[in-house]
Amino acid sequence: MDPTRGSVVRRALLTVAAVLALLLVVQNFIVTWKIIPPGYTGVRINRLLGQGITHDNTVTGFVLYNPIQTQLIVYPTFIQRVVWTHDLHEGNPQNEELTFNTKDSVPVNLDVAVSYSLDPNQVPAFYTKFRADRLETFTHGYLRDTARNVVVSIGSEYNFDDINGVKKEEFLDRIAREMNTRVAAFGVSIQQFGIIGALRPPQALLEAVSAKTRAIQDSIRTENEVRTAQAEAKKRVAIAEGEAAANRALLLSLDPKLVEWEKLKLEHEAIQKWNGVPPTVMSGTSAGMLFNIPVQPQRPAP
Repeated sequence: MDPTRGSVVRRALLTVAAVLALLLVVQNFIVTWKIIPPGYTGVRINRLLGQGITHDNTVTGFVLYNPIQTQLIVYPTFIQRVVWTHDLHEGNPQNEELTFNTKDSVPVNLDVAVSYSLDPNQVPAFYTKFRADRLETFTHGYLRDTARNVVVSIGSEYNFDDINGVKKEEFLDRIAREMNTRVAAFGVSIQQFGIIGALRPPQALLEAVSAKTRAIQDSIRTENEVRTAQAEAKKRVAIAEGEAAANRALLLSLDPKLVEWEKLKLEHEAIQKWNGVPPTVMSGTSAGMLFNIPVQPQRPAP
């Protein structure tokens, strides 16, 4: 082969290879792709036009886009759970407890857990409102501020004994409903709002509540003891009255003739057992005997 011709061919092949490599680089730079799995929704944002985000901008599944012109934000639409506590080992490593004052001016700290979800159809409205690239920014920002404001507002309508007792469920339900009302316009749905552990009022109040509980329990125990004693007394009275009534009935049922007959039976039994020797020891008079023994006259000594 002509050396000159071979050199031309080699240069042509190198040029083609360089062009192909350049095209691959440009393609990867201009067009890229991403897979949005189930439970997530993406929002395609045009960087250059700056137009509003609509439902048409939502994408799922396999998505091709130009990273220079387009930004793709992906949000989870399954239920999210967040905790705000004073425990540095749960949730964020900082104190995120909520605090409020009750109607009777008791300062209360509480740890809470909130569950919520995004409506896939309203993800564009959510992004337009918050411009958050990561959902955690909304969770620990706007959502926590909303929860704190609602807790302070509603908590001020209850006494401590109410929210720590029979009205606790009502208190939590009102907070969840009010939070839902405030964030529903952005496609956020509050699924649950709950307290982790117990309310934390000042220690002095906790001791007072414990003392009050013990006093109530002591009162109930004393009342039960009084009722038991009263029941036992009534039982004894009833038994005594029953025995007295039985004795009276027995006395009324005794016929004088029956008494005389029983007396004769006793005398007959005594006669059957007598050996004919008068008793040598007698107490009282002979009237106490069951029958009279005739006295034999004594003969004079010769």
